[in-house]
Amino acid sequence: MQKIMGGVVINEVEAEPLSEYAIDFLMNRKNETPYLDFKLTIDIKKESDFPEIAKDIFAFSNYGGGWILIGWKEEKKNQFTPIGLFEDYSVDQATLQEKFNSFVDEPLELLYKEIRKVVNGQERRFGFIFIPPSHKILIPNKEGRYKKGDKERIVFRRGDIFYRRGTQSIQPSAQENEILKRRIEKEKYRMSILSGEPDEIEEEIYSNLFEVKIPKYVYFGSKKLYDDISINTLLKQEGVFPEFYYKFKEWNNKILTFENLYDEKNSYSKLVDNTQISRESVDVWLADQDKSNLIIELLYRELIHFAISKKIYYSEKRDKLYYPIGKEKDKRKEQWGGRYTKSTRTVVAKMWAGQLGKSVYCHTACYASFKRIGSKIFLEVLPTFILTDDGSRPISGFEEGTVITRLSYNKYNNSYLNTILFWIHQLGDGKNIKITDYIEIESEPVKARMSVGILFDIPSSEFRLEIEDTGDEELFKGEDGTGI
Repeated sequence: MQKIMGGVVINEVEAEPLSEYAIDFLMNRKNETPYLDFKLTIDIKKESDFPEIAKDIFAFSNYGGGWILIGWKEEKKNQFTPIGLFEDYSVDQATLQEKFNSFVDEPLELLYKEIRKVVNGQERRFGFIFIPPSHKILIPNKEGRYKKGDKERIVFRRGDIFYRRGTQSIQPSAQENEILKRRIEKEKYRMSILSGEPDEIEEEIYSNLFEVKIPKYVYFGSKKLYDDISINTLLKQEGVFPEFYYKFKEWNNKILTFENLYDEKNSYSKLVDNTQISRESVDVWLADQDKSNLIIELLYRELIHFAISKKIYYSEKRDKLYYPIGKEKDKRKEQWGGRYTKSTRTVVAKMWAGQLGKSVYCHTACYASFKRIGSKIFLEVLPTFILTDDGSRPISGFEEGTVITRLSYNKYNNSYLNTILFWIHQLGDGKNIKITDYIEIESEPVKARMSVGILFDIPSSEFRLEIEDTGDEELFKGEDGTGI
């Protein structure tokens, strides 16, 4: 059987075809496309119109893959609404597989999954079929026919070729045949990586990792009997901002920090017994797994403390950094030095969220974390969004999550690297991020120049699914037209 190789790429993100990520994307679609078809039900019984479904499967596979979604009703032309599967309705994957494979010489692996989602306040069941791209032109080995009333309908004949044109499964034109052949060649290329035939084109690959210069020492001392309120008060008196987000970790009744606790002028030294202070090499700590995790946590606390001091908000619950906005405003912009020129980026905008039935503030945000790779530490940056009602306090829930999911799949993702570099620029004012005199993060991402290909190293523009324009990103464009 022809197996599914790799995953699908949806706006620069590779995922399993029926993963939660892919399904969240599919649940937000309302229109059929070359890679997507909606059905209320499909019938796979012996005497049914299944050849119509088989024709779609041939077309999707030759086109490059796609999905058939079951449980959607067409309210008007090419406008589909998720209503769910009938209670007594189900699809047996083995029967579906067997029915289609009876039309081909080389079996094709179809994936089927049923999930439950809350839609309009009700939990409903939906079916998802994924059709993988073919590795050669897929053609039927016999006629596909069925009876409709007293008449017999022939859907396809042996050797017919089908392809997706818009929302239709049709026989391809001469030009589409050429596109199909080129697509097959690329599909063979993708598979050839596993058999040792590498791409000979040299490529430079950018990552979302930024190398970190780490402190030489970690300090720890016995903690004085202070509670959190007392610590806040003391640090505020010392002029530390933000005094509510500490640059230390409590560990074995000790204060653990990169701050020099031996220095009596250091604000954090006032939190410990100055007769019981120790200092050890960070390299030694990194050699121990448990202590290594503490070093990573301290680096993260330093970064968040630094970001808050730059008036960037931090949601501890969602672990995201974002810019706030006042209630009286509808939009906030920030100047930054882009990859090629200075530009303006909208970081917050008020938008209508149809899923919520109200207007909310949408904030461009990012996850940030430290990763240890070999002997080095890197900062990893992942762009995302946060929604608020008042411009500062995040809201959450299933419906809010669908809004963020939808935004994350639009053209914003096409400038993924640019968005990562925006956050690095904001934290470092266009230079390396100098959190203190002992922590510095490179402003240039880690790059690799490859002389041979690897799986999915072909530019994503050639393989990713073309996502239709939702229009949401228009709310988040800067004066230079750059989307967030």
